Amino acid sequence: MGVTETALVFGGGGLTAYAWEVGVLAGLAQASVDLSGAHLLAGTSAGALLAVQLAAGAAPADLYREQINRERPVLEVDFTLAMTFRYLWAALGSRDPRTVVMRLGRLAQTVRDVPETEVLDAIGSQLPVLDWPKRPLRLFAVDALTGNPTGFSADSGVDLVRAMAATCALPPLYPPITIGDGRWMDGGVRSTTNADLVPGCRKVVVLAPIPKGPGASPSAADQVLTLETGGARTALLTPDKAARRAFGRNPLDASRIPGAAQAGLRQATANAERIHAIWHS
Repeated sequence: MGVTETALVFGGGGLTAYAWEVGVLAGLAQASVDLSGAHLLAGTSAGALLAVQLAAGAAPADLYREQINRERPVLEVDFTLAMTFRYLWAALGSRDPRTVVMRLGRLAQTVRDVPETEVLDAIGSQLPVLDWPKRPLRLFAVDALTGNPTGFSADSGVDLVRAMAATCALPPLYPPITIGDGRWMDGGVRSTTNADLVPGCRKVVVLAPIPKGPGASPSAADQVLTLETGGARTALLTPDKAARRAFGRNPLDASRIPGAAQAGLRQATANAERIHAIWHS
């Protein structure tokens, strides 16, 4: 397998994360650093949706306009306080990352009141296309039965909607999605970015709206360091203090979308020179 020249990795984190990442992309494009042409696009959860949209041909400026003007219908979900407590109980129950993933896998398997078909319909309604785009894509998910991660692609033998539903199946909101012999859940239970799952790339830019998950989850910075150890040149961008204020406390608060997108655009302008040095070297 040859070396991939450039990879763009999008982390997850809900509506505000998606909006911030769109703002970053749009701001960099305005500064003549257009990352949307990356040879590999990869994402986790909300970041996976953005990867699919770019692979399908969406322009960063158009995506930004949708976020600022609230033109894009959002998937309304209610991640309750009780759900948050159950997630954190599983995530904080061990100092071993593998054990944490297995605990969250068991939590995912307790969700029986939401049929998989409901998840597929909800996630499918968000996609710009229902078939895999021709450009290389990786959508990260974790098998709730084994704890093993994967990056679903057009070569995985699974349809795009099911792969996308898997990377968005956050427990205990949604049940894991059946693919083959596995039951697949949101890749965010392992890592907010899963950036270490794109080895063999010469240049990698990672956008991490949530730099680190709770407890033993590895940080985006640690995973970027793994890529650098393997010889990649990297750039990691995380929200600054102003962006975090724009996000608010609820990542699913749709009223925060425009502010999060604007924060991403502003940060892109401030970091354009740094990222240009990596991307165009």
